[in-house]
Parts: sequence; structure tokens; C-alpha cells
Amino acid sequence: MDVNEEIVVKWLNLCKRQFTIENIGFKTFGPKGGSNYSDIDILAVDNNGDYYAYEIKWRSAASVGATDKEKLPSLINQVIRKEREEKIKEIIGDKEYKRIFITTKQFFGSEKKREIIENKFAINKIDVIYFEEIINELVNKITIKGRYDSPILQTIRMLKYFKIVKKLGKE
Repeated sequence: MDVNEEIVVKWLNLCKRQFTIENIGFKTFGPKGGSNYSDIDILAVDNNGDYYAYEIKWRSAASVGATDKEKLPSLINQVIRKEREEKIKEIIGDKEYKRIFITTKQFFGSEKKREIIENKFAINKIDVIYFEEIINELVNKITIKGRYDSPILQTIRMLKYFKIVKKLGKE
């Protein structure tokens, strides 16, 4: 699991009270019969028994266009591909679940572009959440006097202690 996924896991555990399973591998098949491997970044369940499947793409400089005919459909397909759906069903059965794509606002561009792209995701029943919101919520949840076993959470705690990071406001 990369650090971006680990940040999301800590946010899900601490802020959303979700139990998570990470990096669930599955085999994929191409149109010409070739195969490869992929994974479900995070599969989670909350206290109400609601399930969530997360796909995480951290991008700090690159962006995707709202009319991109290759990259955008490829991102959506990663979340709805048949093999991924089958793997989730293998784990949770026929239960409903929410598909969630997590990225940076930079990756989707301006507010207007983000709205267009979010609508394209919504058509495929995929919610979009941004790291900017996750980091805000996570930083606000961490307290200087708290006890955290996670290196990520402990680092945020220390940054707050030394006043390098303070409570963040809503955007």
C-alpha cells in the first residue's frame, strides 16, 4: 500500500469509522485475450453495514481533460470493470456498495472542469472525493494530546504540536 492509500485508510478508520481491507488483487483480461493484474485499493464497511469500494489516484501536477476520450474513460473503467465487480461480489456477496474515486482537485482541473468530470463519474454511479477534503478532515480530527500508533497520524500530531500545521478551515 502506498502512502496515499495509507492516508485514506487512516481517514476512513478515524473520521468515517470504517473497517478496511486494502490491496485486494484480481486478474484482468484485455480485449485481445491477454491478462494482467490489478487491485481494489480499499474495500470498507461502516457501522451501519454499508460497503464502499475506493479507487485512489494521487496526482499533484498532471491533469485529465473533461473531453479526454482515452484517459477519462480509462479511469472510470478502473472503478466499474467487470473483474473488479466480481471480486467485490466474491467478498461481500450481493450487498450494495458505493464506488468512490479519490484524487486531487489538480487532477481534474478548474472548478468548471471538475463539475463536468464529476458528472461523468456520477453517470457511472461513482462518487468523487478530493484529497484536499480528506486532509482537512484528518488534520482537524487529530489532537496534540491524542495517542496514535500510525506514523502518518503521529506525524500530523507532531506538525500540529510544533505549530507547523494548524486546524484547517473548510474550503
